[in-house]
Amino acid sequence: MAWTAPRTWVANDILTAAQLNTDIRDNELFLKENILLEEADELTIAAGSVTIAKSYHSIDTEGDAVTDNLDTIADGTEGRILYLRANHTDRTVVLKASAHLVIGTDISLDDTDKYVALICDGTNWHLLYTARDVTFTVNAFQYPASGTDWTLQLEGAGLAASLATKLVWLPLNFLKLGDAIISYKLNGDVVKTTAPTLDCKLMQISLTHNPITATLVPGSAIVQVDADGTFSAAKVLTNLEVIATEMQYVFEIEGTTGAGDTITVMGAEVLVRRLV
Repeated sequence: MAWTAPRTWVANDILTAAQLNTDIRDNELFLKENILLEEADELTIAAGSVTIAKSYHSIDTEGDAVTDNLDTIADGTEGRILYLRANHTDRTVVLKASAHLVIGTDISLDDTDKYVALICDGTNWHLLYTARDVTFTVNAFQYPASGTDWTLQLEGAGLAASLATKLVWLPLNFLKLGDAIISYKLNGDVVKTTAPTLDCKLMQISLTHNPITATLVPGSAIVQVDADGTFSAAKVLTNLEVIATEMQYVFEIEGTTGAGDTITVMGAEVLVRRLV
């Protein structure tokens, strides 16, 4: 439904039902649909295109395909703002960057918690904001007892043989307020002779407690590494961890080595959802 410029009435005009429906009813419905964002109406891609009917839609792939490209958004008018999200977590809608969708790079809507906001110039759509999933690498370790426990080395943090339950920390100093941590992957190498073990978990350090305390982020611990060879220990957090003010985040890494064992942790790769 489109906005209709209301009629300018003059004295003694005779009102018809059609005029009242167009000027009042339909315009009120337009305002309701486009200012008060009610539940999203589903649109299904057809040959790369959708035709919008309101300002908030969920988008599904054509024929429930695993992934589908969205190239064209029809029925835009100048100044119209549009909010889109994926209709289903198992299907990915890819907004394709082009002269029509001026969004910088392609945007993948691959779960129902990821949104994109666009504004129309009358013909084309321009990005207002979205959330992009970005992977950051970190390797700036903090050593509580360097040289006797974990030790700084070229490859990362190293733990020598015959050391029990030794800690090293890896701060996530790239985070911004509003970021959401999705998952991470700890990379390194184990040389096993006896019985080495390696654990890692995400800790939240909060100023809201006095004294300052560190608490475990639930569902953030990797499966213990105890096998010989290189490893990439991945963990998807149970829930997105949204970064708020007065909070810091650190990986707490704990290693144990027996006779002849060594552990090297190169660093971590952290997948973050960031508004842009």
